[in-house]
Amino acid sequence: MKSRNYWLLIALAVLCLVKLGAAGDSSKVLPGLIGTWDYTSMTALKNGKPFGTVHFQPGQWTVTFNQDATWAMKLPSPPAKPGSLNGSYAVNGRDVDMKLANGSPYQTFRFAIQQDGKILTLTTKESTISASREQ
Repeated sequence: MKSRNYWLLIALAVLCLVKLGAAGDSSKVLPGLIGTWDYTSMTALKNGKPFGTVHFQPGQWTVTFNQDATWAMKLPSPPAKPGSLNGSYAVNGRDVDMKLANGSPYQTFRFAIQQDGKILTLTTKESTISASREQ
């Protein structure tokens, strides 16, 4: 009987560890963030205050957050020289930590999703980016 209880206890401990591991993975992505976002504006910040704003045309600068915790960005570059970046990301609370494909850090943004999931705001000490969800 003691041997049976011992194995039951081990099985329960393993199950708990598996559950904890799965719970850790779920914080890496946020369903509301998944999709393609069209940058509408970027405001430079100086000492936390707006210092100038650049507006973008639809499709000029986009970022896509995928379900598999990867991202891809189309940069606002001249048509003759299209640019892009990609990598992986993890969501930690209200921060999204983006890394390039080679594993080096790209940027950590504080983010907010507003207007029923239609507007994304990404903020750092240097700038605030506003984006709308592509339809």
